[in-house]
Parts: sequence; C-alpha cells; structure tokens
Amino acid sequence: MSIPLHLITGFLGSGKTSFLHHYLKNSDSKSNIAIIQNEFSSINIDGRKFQQDASYQVLEINNGSVFCVCLLGSFIKSLNEFVEKYQPDMLIMEASGLSDPTGVGQIFQSSQLKGKIYLEHVWCLVDALNFKRMPSLRLRMEHHLRCADTIIINKTDLVGNDTEEIATWIRHVNPFARQLKGEYGRVSTSGFKKALNLFPDDQKGALGRPDVESVVIRGHRGIHLEQLSRFIDRIKKDCIRTKGFLKLKNGQAIFVQGVFLEFTFQEVPSFKGSGELVLIGAFKGKENLQIIYDEHC
Repeated sequence: MSIPLHLITGFLGSGKTSFLHHYLKNSDSKSNIAIIQNEFSSINIDGRKFQQDASYQVLEINNGSVFCVCLLGSFIKSLNEFVEKYQPDMLIMEASGLSDPTGVGQIFQSSQLKGKIYLEHVWCLVDALNFKRMPSLRLRMEHHLRCADTIIINKTDLVGNDTEEIATWIRHVNPFARQLKGEYGRVSTSGFKKALNLFPDDQKGALGRPDVESVVIRGHRGIHLEQLSRFIDRIKKDCIRTKGFLKLKNGQAIFVQGVFLEFTFQEVPSFKGSGELVLIGAFKGKENLQIIYDEHC
C-alpha cells in the first residue's frame, strides 16, 4: 500500500516547524507518523526537538534542498531505506525554506519510490509580517505558493489581521488553493487528510540555489545575554533566518530565534549539549562570523 506524504513548505521563518508541532500535538490520528526534515544548513536544530519524542521517527536531510539535483539522488535513496526500515503509515516532510518544491514530482516518479509513496497534500505558510521584505526572492516564494493545496497566512496577530493585500496576491499566484489564517502556526487541523493534488503537469525548471549562505556558530563557552545582543545587533542586517541553542554564562541555556530583524530568546531548562546557532543570510564576502561571535564571548 502506498504511503501518503504531506509536504510543508514556506519561506524562511514563516512558521513551518511551529505548524508541524501544532498538528502533531493536536492530531487525533493514531497512525505511525514519520517526519522528514530538510535543512539548508549543515545541521538541523529543529530535528533535535522531534528526536526527543520517541513517538516519531525522523529522517534529516541537511546542507541543501532535497529538490536540488545535487541532493535528489541521495535523498531518494535515503527515503527509500527509511520507509523500508520503519514502514510508516504517513510521512510529513518539512522542506527547507530556501527550497524550490516545483521539482517534487521527480521524487515520486523515481524507480525506487514509485508506487510506495504518493503526495497527498501540500501546505504552504506565508509570513504576513515579512512577506514584502525579500523582493529578490519573490519568484521562489511564488513557487512555494503555486504548489500548495492549502495556504496558511501566518502571524496575522502581528499585522492586526490586515491580510487582504496578501490574500489577493496569493489568489493571483494560486487561485485554487484554500486559504487559512494562523498565529504561531496554529490553525484548524480539520481536513488535514483531504487530498487536492494540484501540481501542474507543465512545471518549469526548478530554480537554482539562491545567493545566500548558511553559517553555523558553535558556542563552546557561555556568553552573557548582553554580549549576545550586541553580537546580533552587529550581524542581523544581513540575516534572513536565525535559530539555535546557546549557553549563557550563568549556566542557563536559551533557544534563539530570529526572522529578519526580529529576535527572541527563550529559556530551555533541560537543554544538554554544545551551543549551536544557525544563521541564513547574505554573508558572502563578509567577516568570519565565528570570529566575531568569539570576540563577544
């Protein structure tokens, strides 16, 4: 029997992981659900959270988009082995925010996976607060929307629910998708199993890798919160998405999350391990960010 796959897409910081957590927490399904997480950087911060929950098997594919030719072959092989080993009833894949999902059809038509997995639903999250801030990557955002069955306009609480302009733009790109509004990725999960499968047959070639880079900062020593704030103030103008765990001088650990210029710090009482901070942005030709961070420790 073929395994249904739900694909969650959306640009960096749109709320994909929050939506996935919300669905898993509130789902009444008793199915054996497996999670695939695709991270543009070399490490996956979010994968740790799911791996702490023994209820879910997690396949991590890092350091690029699974839809890119450079990773497609190895991803298909890894996914086939993953499915054979765990035999899940359902797959949920969170795509990299920098991916171009229009090439997803290649995955299910491969000789290894054909007949084993089918695409049941595509969810796309849109950041209502920041969707205007990246005009140079608008085409990539449109590719996410064009593939979607359901589009969630997220962070509506931050824009006073004034989303008509965004909704109109979305309808222009994809007039067939259902639109929902969400806050912190929380939406009604009714109809999650409904399959629309709106992928067009005349998809154009996938976009190449965008002109951004991912950087991993490793914090082996603790840092004062004030020093961390100064570091972020220095580099955030070039950042699109930031997330990770860091240790403070007082022994506490925090989860750092940033979308463009907005950053939040959240205490993590039970965190164990070394500090790692993933930054995605326009860092080409810039100073070594690890050295800058170490200067602030």
